[in-house]
Amino acid sequence: MAEKKNNVPPKIKALRLFHQDGIIDIISGAVLVNFGFDILNQSETTSLYTWIPILLLSSLKNKTTLPRLGYESLGGDKNQIKRWTFFPAAGMILAMVVLGIFTLGDQIDLQNTIILPFPGNSRNLIGSSILAAALFIAGYLISLKRFYVYAVVALGAGLISYFSLPLYFPFFLTAGVMLAYGARLMITFTRAYPLDDGRKNNEK
Repeated sequence: MAEKKNNVPPKIKALRLFHQDGIIDIISGAVLVNFGFDILNQSETTSLYTWIPILLLSSLKNKTTLPRLGYESLGGDKNQIKRWTFFPAAGMILAMVVLGIFTLGDQIDLQNTIILPFPGNSRNLIGSSILAAALFIAGYLISLKRFYVYAVVALGAGLISYFSLPLYFPFFLTAGVMLAYGARLMITFTRAYPLDDGRKNNEK
């Protein structure tokens, strides 16, 4: 086990450290909460509130993460670090667009198009499957195992909601798990990497 940990490339270690602050979890959770309300309100398109948290990702990273870690501990490549923020944001946008097409307003009539052997709401299963796939892909691309757990939560909630619970249930449940764990990560991160006096004065 120790040998495997030592074989992790420095770039992957830096990427994991960069996302150890919980910000990406909190932002993703906030997006899913707003998307859940879009479903609850029977919106046919994704509301503006769903997109707003994504716009905050870069700002939060610049104000919370980088002052504590510094560029050197992350490899020193500023363009690479910018990509580590840009690509997750772009992935969230793509995931929300796809989810919006397949769930909001049922624009392609999934309920009647896809017939499954057991009675239930196919939109619930398809929506949660898309969400789970997006979280799994995110976990693979940014090398964060906790996103695999989020994917399992989303898929499990979708299977349950297929039979008896409303469409927004998997999104609210997954969002709750992400927000709770993201908050825990942020508290741990800020304690482990406190701002020194010089950096606090620079922020002011």
